[in-house]
Amino acid sequence: MPYQAILTIIPNSKSTRETTLSQTNQKATATCATQTSLHCEMYGAGDPVLCLHGLGASTHSWLKLIEPLSKQFKLILVDFRGFGASPKPNDKHYSILDHADLIYQFILEKDLRNLTLMGNSFGGAVSLLLAIRLCEHDPGRLSKLILVDSGGYNLHLPFHLKLLRTPVLGWLAIHLLPPTISALTVLWDCYYDTRKITREQIHAYAQPIAASGGRHAMLETAKQIIPPNIDEINAKYKTISVPTLVVWGRQDRVIPIVIGEMLDEAIPNSRLVSIDRSGHVPQEETPEKIVPLILDFLLEPRAPRQD
Repeated sequence: MPYQAILTIIPNSKSTRETTLSQTNQKATATCATQTSLHCEMYGAGDPVLCLHGLGASTHSWLKLIEPLSKQFKLILVDFRGFGASPKPNDKHYSILDHADLIYQFILEKDLRNLTLMGNSFGGAVSLLLAIRLCEHDPGRLSKLILVDSGGYNLHLPFHLKLLRTPVLGWLAIHLLPPTISALTVLWDCYYDTRKITREQIHAYAQPIAASGGRHAMLETAKQIIPPNIDEINAKYKTISVPTLVVWGRQDRVIPIVIGEMLDEAIPNSRLVSIDRSGHVPQEETPEKIVPLILDFLLEPRAPRQD
């Protein structure tokens, strides 16, 4: 069925972002004033949990985790540079290392301690870079790591990422396809049960792409998403010393669970949990299944660090 026809049968969301947040009685700090200029939202109080979204996504990806997690933790949602509501400069500073540097600066500026990093897809790959850096240079600041259908290897790259990285074809795809069609195409691949996709989600993914600089940021990030020293980085996963939860949608067609198995094998203090009947974004598609896993992990006492 053509995507335009599919759009006509996708139901309107029963709740908007605003009504969902009002039901949680949580107030967010809409913009965090830091030198990074990144858009962020903070909910709740307690030990910080910093959430990093996937390629083409935004803070909206974590919407369904706000209410359950912010009751006991300070949930911090950040839009990467060039995505969501963050600035989208027309420059080349969109490599995965650039993104990791900005988040690292954010962590230091906010002096986040007893920190849990949680990243989905591209956000998981950035979280791995940050975990290596924090464990090596600032041990004790990072408490735990959660990887949700994470990137991290130059293997089994998603089709839409390969397309964006292809000269000429990537530019044509991002500029000629309407943002709503691009968003729906990605979500269709990300979901196991595509009946759960709502127009609100399509709009949340499409709006930043349509914004000034959005296409440029997406294309530049995709082109520079594999760092030149990827093999060296992969070899350092064994230095991540914090407890790590690797969560995977068992029916993930974007990044297969074999990548989760590789991460679980490489990170010493990790465990892999798969979620049945779930795809690439279980925090969006099956929050009722992933939230208990995350909460149980966050509430586990951490053994004292051996110096």
